[in-house]
Amino acid sequence: MVDFLSGLNERLAGYAELVPAAELVPSVEELARRLRGIARREAGLCRMRRIGTSRGGRALEVLSVGAGRRSVLVVGGPHPNEPVGYATVAFLADLMTARPELRDGVAWNFLPCVDPDGAALNSEWTSMPLDLHTEHRYFYRPALAEQPEWTFPIPWRGQLHRFGLPEQQALAELVDELEPAAIVSLHNAEFGETFFVVSRDVPGLAAHLAAVAARHGLPAGEAAPSDVVGWPVLGDGVYRMPPIEELVIRDHGQQAPAYGAHLAHHAARHGTLTLLPEVPRWHVATRFEDSPAVALAVLAEALTGETAEVLRLLGQAGHPGDVFARAAADTAAVADAVTRSWQQRAQDDTPVPGTELAEAHYARVMLTLRSAGMALRSVCEEPPGKAVRSTRARLERLLFERARQCERQLRARPVGLRRLVAVQACAAVAAAVLAR
Repeated sequence: MVDFLSGLNERLAGYAELVPAAELVPSVEELARRLRGIARREAGLCRMRRIGTSRGGRALEVLSVGAGRRSVLVVGGPHPNEPVGYATVAFLADLMTARPELRDGVAWNFLPCVDPDGAALNSEWTSMPLDLHTEHRYFYRPALAEQPEWTFPIPWRGQLHRFGLPEQQALAELVDELEPAAIVSLHNAEFGETFFVVSRDVPGLAAHLAAVAARHGLPAGEAAPSDVVGWPVLGDGVYRMPPIEELVIRDHGQQAPAYGAHLAHHAARHGTLTLLPEVPRWHVATRFEDSPAVALAVLAEALTGETAEVLRLLGQAGHPGDVFARAAADTAAVADAVTRSWQQRAQDDTPVPGTELAEAHYARVMLTLRSAGMALRSVCEEPPGKAVRSTRARLERLLFERARQCERQLRARPVGLRRLVAVQACAAVAAAVLAR
């Protein structure tokens, strides 16, 4: 690749100007059609191939652009509730065909969605503008043990535990085939500040990532989001993922680990730099002041009560075992771990900075709305009956009231899709340039 190191920020700003304006993310099916169209139009430069099949029989396809010695893999839709990457993959695929300097010595590979079955359960998101209630009424994010990106094999009780997901296996085989210099897995969150997770420190990368986020009005936050608390900090909003041995594996019922190793852990065997850009879909106008530590205890009590109510209502529907019920229960387990950490922090008399309190509020909103939304979807799958109708009505009311309350408290409004795509796309280019 042409040496972009001098003036890289200016080059990235120029590419960001090319991101088209759009309100809705494309569906996975629409994205796949667009990538196939690119492959037909640029047959000498591109190829589209099938690398596997999902649990539900859907194709896992990859578009490759260029034939350079070094490979870059871009993964869209790492979780079904993170669709911004679909739009970013569409933009980057077009950009790579149009800009030969970005293909100099580099082959770009695009996996549009690693969990197409899960994405199909969130299909309403690509057909209408979202508010918090609509988003969570049609929300799905699988339980941890059903997420392809977090289910790579790990040692467990003296054996290698495998999760048996064909999507994860196809992803692993693709990585082992490509041995990519860089992998960019395109994530987005509901709330909070932009942040980035990397598998290792690369000179200059953290500064470029922070500059990209700031340029588009989505600067990295000061407080670590709940997902990365305690992880090594490499720069403003940039965190290094610890080795799997250092991560806590939650044990559900002492039967099996709740999740496995991450894609980044698997790719490390090839010396790959893995980058996860996390961009927020909602802007929060409310600002939180420094507060006594007891504020976290209050939040913990509220979240505990909210998730307990959701599980109680879900149980009244007859303990369904569908994907929504499993995911709702898994979300409640995550909430339980989060509340314990808040309670422990509340025992410290040190005041809680406003930025840390804000992240706690975001986590509470996210977990309570996710659990309620997926419990409601589970109940809607049950055969109609008096008890089911009653439970459904209560969950409908609960979700609506909580969503509206959260919108008022946080003064939340959607972030423009163009800005989110620009941050993800520029982060991907920076990682490709700097990964050596």
